[in-house]
Order: sequence, then structure tokens, then C-alpha cells
Amino acid sequence: MFVSVGRWCARRPKRTIAAWLLLLLALGAAVALCGRVTSEAVSIPGSDSQAAADAARAFPGSASGKQPLVLHTGAGGADLTSAGARDAVAAAARNIAGVDHVVAVTTPYEGAGRAAMSADGHTAFLSVELDVTDRDITPEVTRRIVDAARPAEAAGIEVTPGGSLAAAADKGSTRHSEIIGLLAALAILWFGFRSAVAATVPLIAAVVGLGVSLSVVGLLGHLMDMPSAGSTIAAMIGLGVGVDYSLFCLTRFRELLGDGASVEDAAALTTAASGKAVAFAGCAVVAALASLALGGLPLLHALALAPGIAVLVAVAATLTLLPALFALLGRSLAPTPTAATAAAPAAPAASAAPAAGPVALRPAAPGPVALDSAVPDPAAVRGPAAADVPALGPVAPDAATAPGPVATDAAAGGGWRRVAERVARQPWRHLIGALLLVAVLAAPAAGLTFGQLDGGDKVSSTASRTAYDRLAGAFGPGANGPLQVTDALPDPASGPTDPRVDKVTDALKDTPGVAAVGPPQLSPDGRTARWQVTPTTAPGDPETARLVHRLRESTLPAATADTGHGAHVSGAPAAQLDLNDRLSRRLPAIIAFVLVIAALLLLLAFRSVVVAATAAVLNLVSVAAAYGVLTALFQQGWGAGALGLDGPVPIPGYVPLLMFAVLFGLSMDYEVFLLSAVREAYLKSGDHRGSVITGLARTGGIITSAALIMVCVFLSYLLSDDPVVKMFGIGLATAVALDATLVRGLLVPAAMILLGKANWWLPGWLDRALPRIDIEGGDHAPPPGPATEPEPEPEAGPDPEAAPPVTVRKT
Repeated sequence: MFVSVGRWCARRPKRTIAAWLLLLLALGAAVALCGRVTSEAVSIPGSDSQAAADAARAFPGSASGKQPLVLHTGAGGADLTSAGARDAVAAAARNIAGVDHVVAVTTPYEGAGRAAMSADGHTAFLSVELDVTDRDITPEVTRRIVDAARPAEAAGIEVTPGGSLAAAADKGSTRHSEIIGLLAALAILWFGFRSAVAATVPLIAAVVGLGVSLSVVGLLGHLMDMPSAGSTIAAMIGLGVGVDYSLFCLTRFRELLGDGASVEDAAALTTAASGKAVAFAGCAVVAALASLALGGLPLLHALALAPGIAVLVAVAATLTLLPALFALLGRSLAPTPTAATAAAPAAPAASAAPAAGPVALRPAAPGPVALDSAVPDPAAVRGPAAADVPALGPVAPDAATAPGPVATDAAAGGGWRRVAERVARQPWRHLIGALLLVAVLAAPAAGLTFGQLDGGDKVSSTASRTAYDRLAGAFGPGANGPLQVTDALPDPASGPTDPRVDKVTDALKDTPGVAAVGPPQLSPDGRTARWQVTPTTAPGDPETARLVHRLRESTLPAATADTGHGAHVSGAPAAQLDLNDRLSRRLPAIIAFVLVIAALLLLLAFRSVVVAATAAVLNLVSVAAAYGVLTALFQQGWGAGALGLDGPVPIPGYVPLLMFAVLFGLSMDYEVFLLSAVREAYLKSGDHRGSVITGLARTGGIITSAALIMVCVFLSYLLSDDPVVKMFGIGLATAVALDATLVRGLLVPAAMILLGKANWWLPGWLDRALPRIDIEGGDHAPPPGPATEPEPEPEAGPDPEAAPPVTVRKT
């Protein structure tokens, strides 16, 4: 199937490219027409906060609730209670009421809004109600509301949006990060390929795929609650894997062109071999992301769906758009011949009969980044004896060596070969040393706790941070995260002074950690009562979480014990607490699911219990180190200033969870790449130690190059003002860098050398039960038997008419 898809696209390059461009334009037009929609709403089915939110629907109100517009005058300015300020604020309120989607504005001078005026008279807020939900509040809506408040600004009053209005205003584009990541990738690709045309091909495929996936994610926001972090994570993952997948295939395509294959055959065979491995790796990432469904949270579903779409689109672009680009650009993508190659005769065409004697292969020319060195999906050139010959670069007959033995790949990947040989000489030393280094990096993760971000963790230049600081300074830190207590009564209350209502009100006021309790509100039918409780601490303060527990476990049960009804606590702090508790309980199941899926996929791919188990366990190493770095930089605040943060910030529970799933999926890519080369070398030689050395030597350059591109892409997102985006950027970059170097370069080779023949152990019953799949599009021969003296080669070559055709296969 894969070769058919690649050949079809290669034969119709313009039609294929036009189809992708039309899809991109159609989705872009849909986004321009409907807009991108995000929502930070958190729904936690079965939780106490969700029960309170459901009960609160009995109260009439706007779709968005009351959004604050903060008013402030400096210490030397006039009080907001002065006549001039009152007139200016009233004029601003009238203007705001005329803005589209605004249904009501409450000023701090009205009875219902008097609590919105600070004691010193220098800070207050207008309560703005809209007829759209939080996710439909756009930056344009916020701008119009702020513009309508110009009468207040003209009177010297500073106006700052808060709540969802501020969140919309602070929505920044990550386009500058994506551009920086693309430029870094372009530099790395050009440095490796030394060809501007070859360097731009992976970027074209990645950018087209990224545009399609981000458009789909943006449109999905109309159907489900899609957090703003969802599209950012999709961009990070989509761009990284898009470039990496295209890089692997381009490297293979260039090798086939160098071997003398036609452009169409090279494109088809690349899709059949590297393209099939890319599809396997992409499905592994999606399978790992699917584990987040075990969390039972709509938030996790959205955060998994967004990067999952980006990965699937990247795979589709690699399998269809890339062969079309290969066919269109043709021989301009071929590797530049070296001086030695230029002096040699031209390589025979892929369909020609082989010359007499084995073919001498030239190893790829060394360079700073060995992108054209052999990859683990080499073609085997079959002559009359059907000898398997590893492809190490462009094929060229060498008069000095023909006839004679087939040249080996000993010279390929010189730097990584030396590393592999050092590891092979002292595997225990390298294994223990690498594990100790990982232990040091992972040590801070022992103190990792799930917390809640609030406006105080934003960058100081954002509207959210300005509004947060001003409200906290005027009304106390708890004003930025009030709690909602909802009580469903079995019988309608007689009024706000109903004894059942009074009992709860008094209990709330007497609870330690409560700064203020608003007057009780009754639903129109009198069956639901609601209180607003202001904590003495900030939303993200651990004391606020303890207050929520105190209310749920002691205060409210005691106040409602004799009434036959129960009260619930909601609000942003309560919802985040429930979210983190749910994630903590589901985390072991998700980790176990990902480990099992990863092990099963590797078992199917390499038919080895030991390889599958070892790889799954070692993948935990890079994840643990990434968690340690994440904890040290963010939760403990080491170097927070360099990251653009004012100090330590809590880590939301979904960040480590999503990182775990994404990293396990991404690590499968490099794992399959390395193990394919090791297994191929082992099946050819039967030498356990030598096959590990050969495998690392042949794949080290391409793995580190691909990882370097992904690291640059992830680190470019540190420019974002959102702490969550910074966390994903640092965590993913750290894990990928360690996985491609420490894990694949030291731990995996050392473990495989120590395990020896046990690496490929598979019980007979399991061998018979497992389906036989080849993720690289070829079949493997059994390990060679004892060396025997080769039969003498005939002096004359075979009859060209009787010679079998040259075939290229993936081993």
C-alpha cells in the first residue's frame, strides 16, 4: 500500500500539491469566517465543584457571568468617590452598555455594586455582563469595551480589563516562536545537507501540515472547550514531528538517488520504507496521547486531541505531499558527489543488471552533521548470489576493489562509532555513569506537586497581572479567586433569613481562612441558595486549597446535618483542586497504559520481549529527568528570572501528564530508528557487540540532527508570556535532548551489550502467536550461521539477459 501511495503521488506531483494547498486555503477561509475559539472552562464530571456549578444554573444571569473592568487612580490622584470621577465613570458605563454583546454594567456607586469600591477610594471595578460565553469573548470584544471607557481615562482613571476580558486581551500569537523554530531548523538542515533546496523541503511539508492542523484545531473550538494551550501544544508537536519525519524520508530519498534509482522509484521506495516507519511512529504518538482518555476529563481530551491531530496531519503530509515534492524537485535533491565519486564511473541505473563481482559501496562523506549517512532502512542490492549489502551512501563502482569483498560501513558515522566503541569496551561504567547523571537531574522531581496558576503568575506586562495586582492590593488576595457555595434545599426557602440559610451563612463566616461572605442569594423558585466566599489567601496559595477541604469536610456538613440537604463548593480554586485530585488518582493508570502500549508496539516491531521491556523502562529515564528540570526551574524557581518569570510558579497537574504521553510517543521514533539499525546489523552478522556499534554509528548523526531541530523548535516557545507554554517548551526540549544523547547514545547501547544474545529472546509460543509485521517494508533473513569459505566467484559476469533485476528493499 505504501509503495502504491508514494508512486501515485510521485506520478501526479502537481495534482497532489494542489490538493494540499486547496485544503489549506479552504480551512483558512473557514477559520477567517468562523474565527478561532478557545475556552479555559474546566469541567470535572462527578466532582463537588461540578455539582455546585450545575446547581448554580438555577440562577438567572448572563452567559459570561460578571467580568471586572478595574478602575484605578494613583496615590496622588483624585478619589474615585469624587464628583468628577463619578461623572466620568458613569459616562464610561453608559458607553460600555452600548457595545455589542454587553447586556448590563454595574458601577461601584450602585447598591448592588458598592462592594466593588476599595476602602481608600483609589481602586474599584465595573461589573460587565455579556451575552456570550467566556470562550466567545475575543480580543476585539475586550478592545471595544476598553475603548468605550475613554471618558474615565480622560479623567485620569486607569482602566484595565480583568477576568475573561483580560484573558482575551492577553491572547498572544506564537507565530514569532514558530518562525524562530523554522529558521533554526533551516540552519541545521542546510548545515547538514549543504543544499538550500534540500533544506527547504522538510520545512515546506511541515509548514503546510502545521497550517492544516492548526486550522482544524481552531474550528474544533466551536464544538468543544479547547484551551488556548491546546493550539500552542499542537503547533509545537506538529512542527517538530513534521520536520523530523520529512528529514528521515528526505535522507532516504537522497541515498536512493545516489544509488542510481530513478526519481519516481526513489520516491515510492522511500514511502514504502521510511514512510512506513513514520506511520508507525506517528501511530505510537497518537496511541500514547489516547491514554489521556483514562483521565475522564474533557480538558485532557482536548489537550490530547489537538497534538494528536497535528501528528496525524504530519504523517499524512509525509506520505503524500513529500513524494510529490520529491518528484517535482527530482535530481536537484540528490547528494553532491565528492571529488572521489566524481572521478569514478557513473553508477548503474536501478533497473540495470549488476556488474560482475560484488558492488563496492562508498560511505557517506563525513561532515558536521551526517544527514546523508546511512539510515536504518537501507536498500539491499541483490546480485546473482542475492547477497545483502547495507546501503551506506551513494553507490559507486570502485575499480580498485572490484572484484573483491563487499565494502563495509566501518567508516560511516565516525564520531558516533567511536562513542559506541568506548561504550562497548566499558558498558558498566557508562551505564552507571549515565544513570547517576539522570538521578541528579531527576532528584527535584521527588518534590513535584500539582498546583494552580492564577493571574499573579502572569508576566507583569499583561492585563491579567495588572488587574490581579490591583484587585489584590485593594480587596485582598482572595478577591481574585472567590469561592461559590451552593445549597440545594428540599423545600423552598422563605427568604434570605430562612433559618436553614442563616445557619450556613453563620458557619461560613466563622470558618478560619474566610475573609468575607456575601449576602445569600436565592433562586427564583427558592430551592437553591448561593453564597460568595472570599478567602484570605490567593487562588494558587495552598492555604486556599486547605480552606476548600475545610468547607467540604467540616463546615458545610455540620451546617446542613439536620436539614436533609447538602452544600457544594465551586469557583476557580475549588475546580483546580478537584482537577489535580482527579489527575493524581488517574496518573498510575495512565502511566501503566502508556508503558504497556509502548512495550507492545516494540514487541510487534522487533519480536523481542527483552528489547520491548528495556526500551519501555529506559524511556522513563528521560521523562524523569524532564520532570526534575521542570520542578527545579518552575516550582522551586531556580533561574526563574532567565525564563521571564518573577519567581516560582505552581505546575498544573495536566502539564506533567500530557508531557508523559507526548514524550513516550516521540521517543518511539528514535527507538525504532536505532533498534532497526542494530537488528539489521545483527541479522547480517550474528555479532551482538558489533551490531550495537554499527547501529549507533549509522544512526547517531541523523538522530541527533533530528533531535536538535526539535529542541530548537521547543525552546523557541520560551518567548511566550504564558507560563504553561514555557513549561512545555522546557520540559519537552530537555527530554528530547536527553533521549537522543544520554539514553540512545549511552544507556541503550550499554544495556544491549550487557544483555548480549538475550536481547532478541522470544518464547516460541509467543513467536507463533504474534502477527508478523515489518515496519520498514522489508523482510529479514535469519542470523548467519558459522562462517564458511566462500565459493570462488566466476571470472566472467552473468549473462545480462539472464541476470535478475536489481531490487531495492528495506531490511
